[in-house]
Amino acid sequence: MARAVSNRTKTLNTLFAGTLGALMFFPILWILILSFKTEEDAIRAPLEILFSSGWTFDSFSAVQARSDYFKHFMNSVIISVGSTFLGLLIAVPAAWSMAFVPAKHTKNVRMWMLSTKMLPPVGVLVPIYLIFRDLGLLDTRFGLTIVLMLINLPIII
Repeated sequence: MARAVSNRTKTLNTLFAGTLGALMFFPILWILILSFKTEEDAIRAPLEILFSSGWTFDSFSAVQARSDYFKHFMNSVIISVGSTFLGLLIAVPAAWSMAFVPAKHTKNVRMWMLSTKMLPPVGVLVPIYLIFRDLGLLDTRFGLTIVLMLINLPIII
């Protein structure tokens, strides 16, 4: 049976959690505010930064001009969505078959997959490099998508 909790305790817990959440979110909010300010505004005192009127998008355009940010962003999106989709495409049938049609060695296969998460990545670096070199997958989006999918496949299953 659950113990009764008074309204005062609930209120204090809510206030404590809200305060803790605000304190944890404050650095993110501060960085977001500073991203819309000029460099001169960013080195001013905190209250001067908050009440200055110089809100600008110049920082964002400078980053885009300097590093082609959207190209790198799209690479990340394509690779992450691709590895997730490919992993699910392989993992869902594998997990279904292990759960609903277990074979004699299903338990051993699950333990082997779990143990691969304990293997240091350096242990498979050379074989993966040699295989990818021979298949022409070095420095390609598809190659990185496959590597990320293989890293996460045991967890997905």
